[in-house]
Amino acid sequence: MHGIQSSLFTAAITLCVFSAGLFSEKRTRAGRSFVYFTSYLIIESLGFAFGLLMSHPATPLKALWLGLLMASSFLVAPCLWLAIRESVEGVRPRVASLGRGQISVILAGMALTLPLIETAHLGVAYENPWRVVGPFHSNAIHAAMLLSVFLFAWQVPFYLWRCRRALLDQLGRRNVDPANADTEALKWIKIPLVIVFTSWVVGVLRTLHCALTPGQQESAALLSVIDVSVTIGAIYVVVSRASSASNSVEPVSPGSSAPRREDRQAAPAPSKYARSTLDVSVRARIKDKLESAMGAQEVYRDSLLSLRSLSAAIQENAHYVSQVLNQELNSNFYELVNRHRIELAQKLLVTYPERTVLDIALSVGFNSKSTFNSAFRRQTGTTPRQYRSVRTFAAAENSDPA
Repeated sequence: MHGIQSSLFTAAITLCVFSAGLFSEKRTRAGRSFVYFTSYLIIESLGFAFGLLMSHPATPLKALWLGLLMASSFLVAPCLWLAIRESVEGVRPRVASLGRGQISVILAGMALTLPLIETAHLGVAYENPWRVVGPFHSNAIHAAMLLSVFLFAWQVPFYLWRCRRALLDQLGRRNVDPANADTEALKWIKIPLVIVFTSWVVGVLRTLHCALTPGQQESAALLSVIDVSVTIGAIYVVVSRASSASNSVEPVSPGSSAPRREDRQAAPAPSKYARSTLDVSVRARIKDKLESAMGAQEVYRDSLLSLRSLSAAIQENAHYVSQVLNQELNSNFYELVNRHRIELAQKLLVTYPERTVLDIALSVGFNSKSTFNSAFRRQTGTTPRQYRSVRTFAAAENSDPA
């Protein structure tokens, strides 16, 4: 059984390192390397290396490798979320965009593995035969390990949800109608998320198994087979999809602003509407309602706004609204909403310099500062803080009587 485990771990480590080397050569829209996905693959390879060291019967310091495996697992999901953002947004997000709360969870989870790591010794068993550990000390170590597993079990679903949101936003920018939730375009999103979810379940079971029953090698070998299999699938699907996403977008130089809508040639109406029987007068009516809703009513400031809720607000069919957005406004739902949100944010940033960027982001309809910053940069070519600084300085110069 040990030979099977060693072979599986070795194969997984080789795959991760090889894929990291291949993926490091790819570039985002800004011409930068995919640092976060490469880091994700390296973290995965380290996890398998720790598993290999734990499974070998003659390896010392087994408690150290188990503790490092548990600690490194807290970096996997955040790194994958940053990698997906790096791929679909074309810019490299900062680690600080994780948020203080999430960074605290990572640090707390790692700190909870220290009591286990402290018990490491040069023997080949988890328990130290030369050191007597009292019941209280033993219970404290296991309680810390279980609490660490609990944090990990909560952390991964949270980031899976964030990954799904980031991928759905990307589909919106690619003009996929959210009203058709079962379209082929949405199916590929489910594949990596399901695989990573499966890997998370296996990871929790494997960690609990190592923490509570380290001597049962048969069960550990079975979990290793499942873990390696889903990891190989996850790497293949995510790498192939991230690569195709990055290659399908025209490169943009760092810091350059996107071309203005009025400067772009109007795209022809989508072929799927070629046989549409939607009357011209009906399209004009829906267009007027959309302009009113986005103008005077400012419905885009609702952070929960969707194509369906917008259509319900103007009392029109969602498919008709989607067609009008494409044919009459040369846009889609996400582009229209974000454009209005950013235009209002530009005014508020200059008019209210005392308000924070986060406050303005939430007031115009965004759910987070990181999403706002990404959308703002895509539309204006600069960050909200830089935009406010430049406009405030220009206004001060114009008001200077000298």
